[in-house]
Amino acid sequence: MPWHQQGRVFHRVLGDSEFALFAPSQTGVGDMFLHLSLRAPAHYFAPERVTLAWALIRKRNPLLMSRVVLVEGETRFSFTPPTHLTQDAASSLEFTRQPKQTLISSYMDGPRPLSDDVLSRLTISEHPEGEYQVFMCSPHFCGDGTTLHVCTHELLRLVSSTKTNDELRLDLQSPANWIDILPTSLEERLLVPRSRLSRAAFQVNYLQALSKELGGHTLPRIQRAEMQTAFEEVEFSQETTANILAKCKANGVTINHALVALSTIAWARCTDQSLELPIMLYTAANLRANLVPSHPDCSDTFLALAYFTISLPAFPPPGTGGVWHRARLAKTQMQNAVRSPLLPARALLSAASRARRPAPTSSHSLTFTPAPPSSELALRGRPEHSAALMGISLIGNLDRTYLRHEYGRDVELLSVGTASRLKPGGLLLLGHTFGKKLVLQLCWDTMGFAEGAIERFWAGLESAVDEFLVQA
Repeated sequence: MPWHQQGRVFHRVLGDSEFALFAPSQTGVGDMFLHLSLRAPAHYFAPERVTLAWALIRKRNPLLMSRVVLVEGETRFSFTPPTHLTQDAASSLEFTRQPKQTLISSYMDGPRPLSDDVLSRLTISEHPEGEYQVFMCSPHFCGDGTTLHVCTHELLRLVSSTKTNDELRLDLQSPANWIDILPTSLEERLLVPRSRLSRAAFQVNYLQALSKELGGHTLPRIQRAEMQTAFEEVEFSQETTANILAKCKANGVTINHALVALSTIAWARCTDQSLELPIMLYTAANLRANLVPSHPDCSDTFLALAYFTISLPAFPPPGTGGVWHRARLAKTQMQNAVRSPLLPARALLSAASRARRPAPTSSHSLTFTPAPPSSELALRGRPEHSAALMGISLIGNLDRTYLRHEYGRDVELLSVGTASRLKPGGLLLLGHTFGKKLVLQLCWDTMGFAEGAIERFWAGLESAVDEFLVQA
């Protein structure tokens, strides 16, 4: 879906991947946030300087300044270059003194701060002793967690740079060729053969992949009251993290493979469901390496994800050796999915199927036009038992994104986390390393499950990590 220009307005139709996430976002579901704690000199976060930096980020990533509109039955991005970039940036920027937990709770459970007309917001919260909270949010159909991390890194780099405000303002005033900067949809850029024979082969392969999505465990969802989101995290020391990573390497896996295995083990230990059927998790793969090269000025803020599942035995493995074998099973499945040359084609078929799902009802939502019809592969291809237990997001080593040597003096990063607004009964497990420390996070609706069920799972996961990765 390429961009078209009419006068000063640029527009393009949402791709299937974007539309599949846009529809639920009308009720706020899937809206992402990133929270970063740091210490820094006060002049780095002076309002004028932050506004200029935020304006530069939005200029380089114009989806953040766009709107979503309905035109002739099509859901489109619409972008009109602002006359005053700093004023436009200021309208989506807030300075406050709210603590971390208040920022997260208000975002997850309060009124939706984003809308079809506001696709990004930035909040800077100042605290005593030079500590700041950076809180950035955007809908999931505009990107993923990585795009928020990259934008936050760029924000820190700009505000702490040696450039004066006048020099930043000059950068902001430089002309922009918007048609080169605006990103096309994933579907437009994926390297996938388009012949009729190729499409038929892809559909067969997609059915085969779906037939392997075997899982018989589900979370005990019971909506006991209005949704109330919890965001829990545990952080390991640098020394402990180094030992964990070394242990994983010695056993031929990464920490991500081990965490997938331990998640299933923790669930098996706390559930009363039958252990005969396997446990299935779903996760995402970055598709940017599969895209047709774009213009050098093209924004990196756009959605480029493919989803896949991992099915592992539910019965407890025999001892520590069995745990590492389970992690290697996870590794094999994850690598087979991510490295498959057919992953892009599966992503297109999956996105088309998800885009056709009915949109949630809302008195404030647009009227949706379904995506072009596609075969009902998902209905025919999956086995009878194909329930996923939960989603798991393992973004990896964030020290490769937050390049500390590019920041000014006296910037000390403390912690970072991302998650998305959930639907009632939602749950998401996340993991990353940051500052050479392993961090595990769990985000869930505390009122959406049987009382104590998720708390037992979280305690079991912490215990399993300690047992098999720390103590063993």
